[in-house]
Amino acid sequence: MDSSLTLGDNLINKVFFDKYKLVEKLGEGTFGMIFKCESSDGLCAFKFEKKRPNKRSLLKSESQIMEYLKGPGIPKIMLYVEEDDFNIMIMELLGKSLEGLLKESPEKKFSVKSVCMLGIEMVKILEYIHNKHFIHRDVKPDNFAIGYSDQSSIYLLDFGLAKKYRSSKTLEQKPMSKNNKLTGTARYASINALMGYDQSRRDDLESVGYVLAYLLRGSLPWQGILAKTKDEKYSKILYKKQYITPEQLFEGFPNGFNDYIKYCRKLKYEEEPNYKNLKNILSNIIKNDLKEEIDYKYDWIINDIDLSRSIKENYISNDNDTQKKEDNKINNKKGHYDKIIEENGLNKDNKIKEDNEEEDEEEEKDDFNNHLKKRNHDACCILY
Repeated sequence: MDSSLTLGDNLINKVFFDKYKLVEKLGEGTFGMIFKCESSDGLCAFKFEKKRPNKRSLLKSESQIMEYLKGPGIPKIMLYVEEDDFNIMIMELLGKSLEGLLKESPEKKFSVKSVCMLGIEMVKILEYIHNKHFIHRDVKPDNFAIGYSDQSSIYLLDFGLAKKYRSSKTLEQKPMSKNNKLTGTARYASINALMGYDQSRRDDLESVGYVLAYLLRGSLPWQGILAKTKDEKYSKILYKKQYITPEQLFEGFPNGFNDYIKYCRKLKYEEEPNYKNLKNILSNIIKNDLKEEIDYKYDWIINDIDLSRSIKENYISNDNDTQKKEDNKINNKKGHYDKIIEENGLNKDNKIKEDNEEEDEEEEKDDFNNHLKKRNHDACCILY
């Protein structure tokens, strides 16, 4: 076993805030080290992030966005607290990601019915967050997960790259800029995002189309492209996405999938998507092409796949084409958590996402202040 995977094991069975008992290390994710923990609220995910001088906290930003968005398909935040040199977020524990479920499936792909039902749920969740003035910007199978106990519930994860795309007061969008670096994951990014245009609602929904193709096929035509540089790789992915027709991408599958991707690609930057139409396209495939009903009995439920095994793939960092990662440097000043975590190896080779976006405008900060609940917690840690 890789010795790095054993780091932090000495924290198992420790109790934080008189309430949260760490029971299993889930891995080193993009926000640092993550544990499964038990509390009176049930099972939770316990995340640590090392503070960085003159850098805004990605974990704090994510917790604020998730608290602001709280609702269907958004994991619940139990606690966010800053203590000494660390930020800590405790959130609802989820089950396997769609990527993990795909690996567990016998054929390494999902049935048309399951993919359509998943697509409907994805569009619903994105419609919800879009109506709350945010876009996700990293829609991919790794960032959707099922509920830990309710395996028919779908959740959207990882809001580290989410962005407010319009004013919540005037509903005006910022003018579209060009020549931007890609934010998100190239495999599922929209054509416009790969071309360097600002992202909006249309890009999230186009990404859903590529996720659906991946879940149906088990792979995408632009996977495994060889290139000497990242720019060259992105250019080749863009070329394939532009010149592979929807009919080729969804060959052998109902025509409704072609209609879905064609509609998304025609959307203008500021145009409000017809979410109902997109959901109807997918539901009609089930009702008209398959002659079945929407019952949310997904493949993993019908096939009775054992989902009690590790859920670590939800929390272990993957290489992301669009994000720089840097080693955390430990400050000389050691606070209470700093000492605990350093003694148990949590600061070794820790990587954190870099978001190149500027700080949100004052209006956006006011929105958070008006909507977020203030949480006052005793910043203490009792170790047994």
